[in-house]
Amino acid sequence: MVEITYQMVLSTLQTIALIVGIAYYLFIMRNSQRNQNIQIETRQTQLFMQIYEKLNSEESMKSWAELVNQQVPDYDEFLQKYDSSVNPAHYAKRARIWYTYNSIGELLRMGTIKPELLTRLKLDTQVIAMWDKWEPIILETRERENVPDNWQGFEYLYNEMKNLRESRGYPAMTLHYLDRSS
Repeated sequence: MVEITYQMVLSTLQTIALIVGIAYYLFIMRNSQRNQNIQIETRQTQLFMQIYEKLNSEESMKSWAELVNQQVPDYDEFLQKYDSSVNPAHYAKRARIWYTYNSIGELLRMGTIKPELLTRLKLDTQVIAMWDKWEPIILETRERENVPDNWQGFEYLYNEMKNLRESRGYPAMTLHYLDRSS
């Protein structure tokens, strides 16, 4: 017959306490990690919403409409009429919209936001229209100023939005402002 001693009971209790302590520690760590992930997602959502709110301001909407409805000249004429040193007001309109799209594109590339969200918020058509309208100027600027990564976030966003629309079988956009000569 096995004799139960005080030492055996104490050793068993210590083992049980150790197992409970490890389980509790793992539970707390898992919970803490889950809370950190929620906090990160919340901060990322807040960041995106701050950017999105500025993009949806009346001033930004007016700038967007002006830019997609204006005639896009050839590059040399563009520099003469709209370069930042000649026409700071036009530059400010472009920069506000393009930097915002560039930022959203980088957030999308990093996986911070999902392309479906942008489609649900109707940014896909805005981005596609703007890029299609100004692509020749952007690409020529990259070449002439030797900045091949200029507006890459914006271009990435454009490509993702276009691919998403195509994958869903949406028809090509036929809005009047997509004609660069208008």
